[in-house]
Amino acid sequence: MNKQIFDSMEYTLDNGIRLISIKRDTRISSINVGIGVGAINEKLNEKGICHFIEHMLFKGTKNRDNSQINQDLEERAGSYDAYTDYTSTVFSITALTEELEASIEILSDILINSTFPEEEIEKERGVILSEIKTSIDDIEDYSFSKVHELAFERSPLKYDVIGNEENIKKFTRMQLLEFYHRNYIPNKCVISIVSPYSHNQIKEMIEMYFVNWTKRTKSKEVIRVEKNKAVEKVSYKSNIEQNTLVYLYTFHGLTREEELALDILNHKLGVSANSILFRELREERGLAYDIYSEMDATESIKTLYIYTAVDENNVWEAKKIIEESIEKLKSREIVLKDRDINLMKKIIKTSIAAILEDSAGLSSYVLHQKLMDKKIDGFVEDLKKLDYIRVDDIYRVAQKVLRGPTKHILMSNKN
Repeated sequence: MNKQIFDSMEYTLDNGIRLISIKRDTRISSINVGIGVGAINEKLNEKGICHFIEHMLFKGTKNRDNSQINQDLEERAGSYDAYTDYTSTVFSITALTEELEASIEILSDILINSTFPEEEIEKERGVILSEIKTSIDDIEDYSFSKVHELAFERSPLKYDVIGNEENIKKFTRMQLLEFYHRNYIPNKCVISIVSPYSHNQIKEMIEMYFVNWTKRTKSKEVIRVEKNKAVEKVSYKSNIEQNTLVYLYTFHGLTREEELALDILNHKLGVSANSILFRELREERGLAYDIYSEMDATESIKTLYIYTAVDENNVWEAKKIIEESIEKLKSREIVLKDRDINLMKKIIKTSIAAILEDSAGLSSYVLHQKLMDKKIDGFVEDLKKLDYIRVDDIYRVAQKVLRGPTKHILMSNKN
């Protein structure tokens, strides 16, 4: 480990927990606890169960009821969060360093001792059903759901992390508990902590509060990886003012160097205010307020998106501009210069530096690196590789990835 970057130590505890301690001079400490289970691990009749369980872990333990959990989290006087995505379920607390041990104790309690009270399940069922309806009302969320549904046949990415109404209404306490006990186990757990404490002190704290979490056999699962379908569909929705276009590409099988080139391309395509699509649709034509691209290089995911929202009269013009811009980029009619690429490299390097400067960001970064079985200092090699990426590499990855998209257009049916 390069001590000049950060002082870290990694442990695997007797029950299988993988612990990363990062020691730095800070008054703000951060803990992230991640379980390597998410929506891609759910069967069809389980879609939404990880997200439901994430909610339920705050609803009561052998030691605390729902009110006491909320009170104890509030008394840390920092920030706390929980989320479920396709590959993991994560719990985090960032607070003053003197609150770290109490934070560890609370997280251990909700992960190990949750009781899933029947009355709380019924309350949370209603909350999640409302959350699904809110997502449907949000045209951006709804549009991404529709393009995923269109893009895949059997991939877990076809289904929303939040699940569907049918499943949410059917989940029983027994079903939730069975999935929880089978999957939320220490040997699927990674804990990352950024603090001023010594590595031994951190290890002792984690062992003290997580020692009773029993190691279990991990189920062997094959995650279906699927290329997106090259199809286009128009859907209609009532009572919307903006109409959306979403393009989805998958990029499985790229080398790490190609993924870094794609990251640079993504910034140039639609991330910055000086990006190709932002300038064409917003600055030059005034067609859209929202226009962006984004990518997810997580293992088993590997997706790149282009999204915009426009007036009904501008849908087809916006579509034409997006597709012409992509073709001009691939054919090198849009000229990328070394200074453009160097600027994009600098932006990526700045974002990495920002993560390293922030306790919460660093804790989250190393957690996800370890959950993906990657080096926690993987950015060191990435930064070296970035320096060798040239303009030709950007054009090549554009030609390789920006083809055969799934296209979804959402339009108002008010007429």
